[in-house]
Amino acid sequence: MASNLNLEEIKARRPARRGSDIPDIVRTALAEGRIESKNLVEWLNVDRFRLINKIVGSFQMPDLDARIAEAKALHGGLAALKLSTILAAALSPSIKLGDGLFQRLASHTSDVAREWAALVIGSKQDISFPKKLAWIKPFADDSNAGVREIAWIALRADVIRDPIQAIKSLVPWTGSRSHTLRRYASEITRPRGVWAPHIPLLKADPTPGLILLESLRADESKYVRNSVANWLNDAGKTHPEWVKNITQQWTEQSPVKETTTIVKRALRNLD
Repeated sequence: MASNLNLEEIKARRPARRGSDIPDIVRTALAEGRIESKNLVEWLNVDRFRLINKIVGSFQMPDLDARIAEAKALHGGLAALKLSTILAAALSPSIKLGDGLFQRLASHTSDVAREWAALVIGSKQDISFPKKLAWIKPFADDSNAGVREIAWIALRADVIRDPIQAIKSLVPWTGSRSHTLRRYASEITRPRGVWAPHIPLLKADPTPGLILLESLRADESKYVRNSVANWLNDAGKTHPEWVKNITQQWTEQSPVKETTTIVKRALRNLD
């Protein structure tokens, strides 16, 4: 890729399949927050320290600068997700939700910067889960799939602490017009999930999550259906008969192709 390509040409790029294939001009644009990553390979290769220093530099916060420097000295070699979590923790004491720095992160071109804003929301211990949901909503509905994933990871610890309350708060999201918000309600409550700790209560008894799944059992969106099926697949690892019973009920009560595809995917690892 020629070094004189303009920003629009860079945005129109085909993403690299390997980190070593990412052109220097793309690496620079990612690190400066001029573009967002297009795939996991690019996301993993964002220079997060360069990006965070560029974003916070104009705010003149010595304490924050010191925390970032400490994070680099102690954790500079960590994998991308762990490093983003640590950097969000460094940002959190200097941010009040809604303030200038938060808004800069939340509206930033860089998907990694927006992810930090979502993680900051999750880090706040003095805010209830329903209020965190209100704050996280734009990130759960972000156009970038990576931001949407971090949005549920950001509040996963809250769900683990009180799954029943979390499920109650998420029920209205299953009726959202946005398929990404409907999917969020399912994905954040998966008993096992990915890239995040398990939810012991739902592993022991998946029944409390059924109120969410029932609302989504014939969803028009493949994005949602896959999440529901994966939720049931998670549950099937410890409660296979429960999953078989639920999917049998769904097959009888909702004989439509959307439900059929969920059931098939949900049972893929069961006899």
